[in-house]
Amino acid sequence: MRSRRNDRGFTLLEVLVALTILGVALAALVKGGADHARNTAYLQERTMAHWAGQNILAEYETGMRPTAEGNRNGEVAMGPYRFGFQVNISAYTPQAPIPLPAVQRIDVRLWMAELGEKYQRASVSGFVLP
Repeated sequence: MRSRRNDRGFTLLEVLVALTILGVALAALVKGGADHARNTAYLQERTMAHWAGQNILAEYETGMRPTAEGNRNGEVAMGPYRFGFQVNISAYTPQAPIPLPAVQRIDVRLWMAELGEKYQRASVSGFVLP
C-alpha cells in the first residue's frame, strides 16, 4: 500500500514571491519614514524662521531699531538655527476712501544662514508710522 502524505508545505516559488512582496512593502515603509522625518525638519525650520522674523518686525514696531528707508542685512539665531535676513523698509501710502497717514512698510525675508538666500524659509511683513 502506498502511504499518503498529508503534510504539505510551501513551494520555493511561493516563498520567493512572499519575500519579494515583503521586501517591497518594507522599502515603501522606510521611504515613507524618511520623507516624514525630512518634512518635519523642514517645517521646524520654517516655524523658527517665522518666529525670528516676527521678533525682528516687533523690534521695528516698538522703536528698538531705526526705521529709515532702505535695505539691511544681518543674522539672527532662533532655537538651534541661524538665519540670515534682509529687511526692506519703504514708504507706503494706503489706498482708502478716507485719507490715511503715510506709513512705512517693513518686509523681512529669512533664510538658512549656512545655505544662503536661495533657501528662504520665511517672509514677514508689517507697517509702522514714520
